[in-house]
Amino acid sequence: MLEPPLTSLLRRHFPTAKFDENDSTLAAGSFPEWDSLSHFSFLLSVEETYGVRFGLEEISELKSLAAIRQALDGKAGRDA
Repeated sequence: MLEPPLTSLLRRHFPTAKFDENDSTLAAGSFPEWDSLSHFSFLLSVEETYGVRFGLEEISELKSLAAIRQALDGKAGRDA
């Protein structure tokens, strides 16, 4: 399990956004604050928080929380 949870990181990155943390479809564009520029900034926060680096090809695929979570799980599996 990710610590802090990815939704907590999303909440910190977008403190004024209104979204359901249990929504499995959360993705860039789900609310007005989450535009393309802020999405890139969010991905940088994810990298910093979890101590990972995403390649350029990965970044283009990481458009939803589910995809980001899957990529993080994959990176954790490689480190185990």
